[in-house]
Amino acid sequence: MRSADLIGADLRDADLSGADLTGSIFLTQAQINSAKGSAHTKLPPRLHTPEHWKNR
Repeated sequence: MRSADLIGADLRDADLSGADLTGSIFLTQAQINSAKGSAHTKLPPRLHTPEHWKNR
């Protein structure tokens, strides 16, 4: 998913655990906040890991 265009993507409850999203475009913090992920999910530098991901 490193080069994915995620504009308008509904990521609610999507499991992004371990995904590398560093090069994705149009990814927003709101999309990340509504998804499931883990401490191993890689995000672009402009986004932060949600608290609820840190225990997974």
